[in-house]
Amino acid sequence: MKRLVCLGLLLMFAGRAAAGAAEDVLAVDAARTAALIAADRAALDATLADALRYVHGNGLVQDRAAYLDAAVGGAMTYTAITPVQQQVRVLSPQVALLTGSNRVAVLLDGKPLQLDVLYTAVYVQQDGTWKLTAWQSTPAPGQ
Repeated sequence: MKRLVCLGLLLMFAGRAAAGAAEDVLAVDAARTAALIAADRAALDATLADALRYVHGNGLVQDRAAYLDAAVGGAMTYTAITPVQQQVRVLSPQVALLTGSNRVAVLLDGKPLQLDVLYTAVYVQQDGTWKLTAWQSTPAPGQ
């Protein structure tokens, strides 16, 4: 009986820790999004893991340096990113998977464009905070 109580308490605390981690991941993702819209390179950089691999919906693959260059000061300027759906699964104390969909408004070479995308993002604990290490997006059906 004592073992069952201990196991129950352990599971309860683990669930609370995972819920807190999920909230933290969503907060970092919101900060990353805000940095993109503000074209704030330093703030964006603070949300990215050293080994970032970013795959755009058109298949373009970028490392951290290339992504930062393109995201801030490139041909595309983000004007709005609205999360439509988000789900965080904490896979371990160090790894979380964020999946969802966003409505993205950009200026591409000065012309407005709106996209709906589906994405998978992997966040890892690095230097005591959650950081984006992998991103893969694809146009939503009907795009």
